[in-house]
Amino acid sequence: MVLLAPAVDSAALAPNLETHMITFPVVSLLRGAIMFGLSASGLSALAAAAPTFCKPAELTVFSCTAGAKMVSVCATKSASAQTGYLQYRFGKPGAKAPIELMLPEVETLAAKAATGESVPFAGGGGVWLRFSKGAYAYVVYSGIGKWGANGETAEKQGLVVEHNGKMISKLPCTGPLTSELGPDWLEKVGITSQAQEFDFPE
Repeated sequence: MVLLAPAVDSAALAPNLETHMITFPVVSLLRGAIMFGLSASGLSALAAAAPTFCKPAELTVFSCTAGAKMVSVCATKSASAQTGYLQYRFGKPGAKAPIELMLPEVETLAAKAATGESVPFAGGGGVWLRFSKGAYAYVVYSGIGKWGANGETAEKQGLVVEHNGKMISKLPCTGPLTSELGPDWLEKVGITSQAQEFDFPE
């Protein structure tokens, strides 16, 4: 079963990033297992089918499509707190289409490339990862909690675009999610919140 999120207006996006319309894949059947890093064998079938900007030699940390666009977070497969890199990539899928945005622009250690945190929720938990550029930031997130209209368990996955710390666009996932995000992975690569916070959008 795959959840479908409503379409999102991208008009509020940042200058030079107005095309930065992102969607993130959501796999309901795996729920918390995806969010907290199910084993590679358990995700292999999904990973093979999901599009990504990550290269075969890289780890797809997070990837999904949004309309005609795609967002991917890619890392060295053996990345640690001292080695490897982490990078956010956004653009139009397809080998001939250029990537419109990469953060950081050069290969950078994960702990210096992004901030992030795993947080508990009633009925589940969540994880977020923030990439910043000047006054703008791009936060990918995935969570499960009692967010349903009647308190039932529901999922949230997607991207939030921020300007000066305030949300200016909320872009929920509309397709299947490939994700390795979780507390174990964050600890492995040395990513912390650095005293930052993130409110999962309604």
